[in-house]
Amino acid sequence: MNDDAMAPDTWARLSTLRALVADGRAELAVSRLRRLLHDEPNLGEGHALLASTLLSLHQPEEALRAADAAVQSAPDAAEGHHLRARILLQLGQAGPALAAAEAAVAREPLVPTYQRALMRAGFAANNLDAAQAGAVACARLAPEHPDGALGEAEVARRRGRLGRADGLITQLEASHPGHSGVRRLRLAIDADLVTAPKQGFFARIAARFRRSS
Repeated sequence: MNDDAMAPDTWARLSTLRALVADGRAELAVSRLRRLLHDEPNLGEGHALLASTLLSLHQPEEALRAADAAVQSAPDAAEGHHLRARILLQLGQAGPALAAAEAAVAREPLVPTYQRALMRAGFAANNLDAAQAGAVACARLAPEHPDGALGEAEVARRRGRLGRADGLITQLEASHPGHSGVRRLRLAIDADLVTAPKQGFFARIAARFRRSS
């Protein structure tokens, strides 16, 4: 069920609950959501909101049950699959998280948040093809944010393509100076450049210079 097909009173109740969550009253929202879902057990949006709210309350196991219910109630809706990916990642279940992230992207490929989850799940599952796909899509859909380019640089680093990784991180240092993720990845790339057996003398010197500056 989507908002357009929802009964007006149900839509109003769900909107009120979303407002409660936004106002920081998550525990009250959870209590009222459970009552709403008792009345309407097939309300996919309600299960999804419950899952995201429970996750914000650091209850990932309960959140996963709600996300599972969201997917069961509305299997064609991307949000439930995306929530499952986020929760499974938090629970350390990288393989199932990747499958859930892929399901979300398959349903709504133009949402940067879903592509970002695909990238992160790909890294967690050591599936660099999936991580690369999510990173490229992130960079295309949200070029103002560094996450996509950071992901591409990390993929290049893990694949041993240190020249490409170095070039990407250099661009990010110019566009996002001071970003903590950029700084961390720069340190990792420089460490790899120093220890890479086939790096030339000048590349190693340049890496050492960056680390000391």
